Order: sequence, then C-alpha cells, then structure tokens
Amino acid sequence: MSTPARLSLEEVVTATYCALDDALRSAGILCKNGKLLPRRGSRPEVDDREILCLAVLQELLGYESDNKFFLWLNTNGTMKSLFPRRLSRPNFADRRALLTPLIERLCGALCALAGEGHPPFSPSILIP
Repeated sequence: MSTPARLSLEEVVTATYCALDDALRSAGILCKNGKLLPRRGSRPEVDDREILCLAVLQELLGYESDNKFFLWLNTNGTMKSLFPRRLSRPNFADRRALLTPLIERLCGALCALAGEGHPPFSPSILIP
C-alpha cells in the first residue's frame, strides 16, 4: 500500500491562494486596489486576498485559536517569507469579519471548479 503524497507548507499555501484566486474569478469578484469589497479609504497594507488565504489556511491547518494561529504565523519561517506584511491579530479578525460575506459565494465557486462534492483540498494531503 502506498503512502499518500504530502504537500509542503509552501505548496499548501500556493495551492490555497491559487484556488481562492480561481474561485474569486469564477464568482465574478474582482480585486480593486487590494480590496475585494468596495469600501472607503486608501489601498490596504495587506491585500484582501492574502487575508482570505490566511483565514482559509487557519481552518485547513486546524487552528481553532486565533492566538495560536498568530503565534505560529509569526514564528514560522516559511509563513513569514510568504506573508512578509502581516496585520495584528485584532486587525486580521476585523478584516476577516469584513470578508465573511464572500465566503458563501466562494464555497459555491470552489465546488463548481472541483466538481460538486469534491472540495479542492483533502486533509490527507496537508502537512501535519
């Protein structure tokens, strides 16, 4: 019996970001000046797509605690290099909440891209 392939953390992050980008495009959601939802103000320091990717990664990697996720995010070398601009935990939570309305649309788009009932990621391929 062969062992299932495991992805590196960098591969998981890249696959997640690409799947989200494809789903956003499929759902007709465009990013303008780093924003996925129209709102006042200048371009955000951290793009909404990065916030969305981090929120999905937090779920995929099984971090139920924002504090534990942020501790890991800020100490993991791979994550620090992939996401050099990071928000504080409270600012991340605010931005994630702002982007929540997109989640339902993206879930439908992800399922459509992968085929109904076949999510684009399987827990068996994720790094421990």
